[in-house]
Amino acid sequence: MTNLLYITWNVTPFIYEGEHFAIGWWGLLVTIALLCVYFLQYIIYKQEHYPRQYADLAFIFCAILGTLFCHVFHCVFYEWYDVRLVENNYLGEPIKFLGLVFNFRNPTIEHPWELLHIGHGMASHGVDLGMFLGALLVARRFFDCNVWWIMDRMIVSRLAFHAVSRLGNIFNSEIYGYPTDLPWGFIFVQNGDTLPCHPTAIYESLLAVIAIAIWWIIYKKTNAKSHIGLLTGISALMLWGPRFFIEFLKPAQRAFEDNFLINMGQMLSLPYIVIGIILIVYAIKVTPKRGAPIIMSNAKRKNK
Repeated sequence: MTNLLYITWNVTPFIYEGEHFAIGWWGLLVTIALLCVYFLQYIIYKQEHYPRQYADLAFIFCAILGTLFCHVFHCVFYEWYDVRLVENNYLGEPIKFLGLVFNFRNPTIEHPWELLHIGHGMASHGVDLGMFLGALLVARRFFDCNVWWIMDRMIVSRLAFHAVSRLGNIFNSEIYGYPTDLPWGFIFVQNGDTLPCHPTAIYESLLAVIAIAIWWIIYKKTNAKSHIGLLTGISALMLWGPRFFIEFLKPAQRAFEDNFLINMGQMLSLPYIVIGIILIVYAIKVTPKRGAPIIMSNAKRKNK
């Protein structure tokens, strides 16, 4: 590798690191991302002449459940370890079933209380499922509307969250790609790297920004929002389609992925891509029974 054009990245993950607590770049960027999520929801609901509490409800439930499932997805899908390589063998022996030997075990699945340990990590695929469940709860309990109507407006905030939070991975010097000769390759000094690598988190962030711009143009300039589910379907393809191909630039995040044809990130992306296609077809061909929420007074909402 002879290319002399690259970026030497030697930024510490912490803005402040004290004796008893620390402030990290990733945490700051996630906080900014959540503020962007709320700001976009506030603008959208205001433009459609809904009271502010509608934006508040959509944000609160989608943000809480999105964060929760982000953590759960990481624990369930990424916390697999080869018991043959674990020190002190604390995971136990390989599992034998019908003559098959499974050398990988997941302590979180075997001990569900491990989910309460917030230090495991986060998996971005879980955000979408949590966000959908939050939207479903709001649609049924508060808005009395089609859940995809809420998702059509929340999905752009999901893209904004992805765009900003992915930059936190760069500050943490994590989730990057293979070595590259391209002039924008990053040498992640904090990890002891000496070769420039694909900054795949930046690729994802930039593509999310482009997706936001496309969503906004479609939302403002066309009648797509009258086809409930269409904006969600298009956005799902814009988010997870590129993510599937970007994963080819990354090494496996966990040892259990080494022998897979596609990695865990790609496997988790495929269902969202399929759902996106189904939603586009559904939105074009089907007129749902439920549509947008009807604005209710506080008295009516309490008696509902």
